[in-house]
Amino acid sequence: MKKPDLADLVQQHFEANRRQALDFVDVFFDTITNAVASGDKVSIAGFGIWEKKNRPARMARNPMTGAPVKVPAKTVAKFRPAADFKAIVLGGKRAAKKAKKATAKKTKKVSKGKSILGLKKKAKKKR
Repeated sequence: MKKPDLADLVQQHFEANRRQALDFVDVFFDTITNAVASGDKVSIAGFGIWEKKNRPARMARNPMTGAPVKVPAKTVAKFRPAADFKAIVLGGKRAAKKAKKATAKKTKKVSKGKSILGLKKKAKKKR
């Protein structure tokens, strides 16, 4: 899947025009990229964590000659997938299907004799 394909899915899901969908995808990825570049950790529940890691300098060996090689320190971007993401990718779990449109939350009606917190109200006695 490429960025335009992702924008098409956003466009269909939110009934937006193509330009808005492409802008959304661009802003989403730019925000993650800029946050990680500045050293912040970006965590999306159920998907994974992006973070910036510093690798120290080390000595390695050339696999062809066996000669020692000095590897300099560097900064890398790291992604750790969440458990749900791994389970879906590895086939052990199915992805949850999302509703086509976001619907308004329904409020619960409070039954007689109960408050919002679920505690019973005391009835006043008539004298």
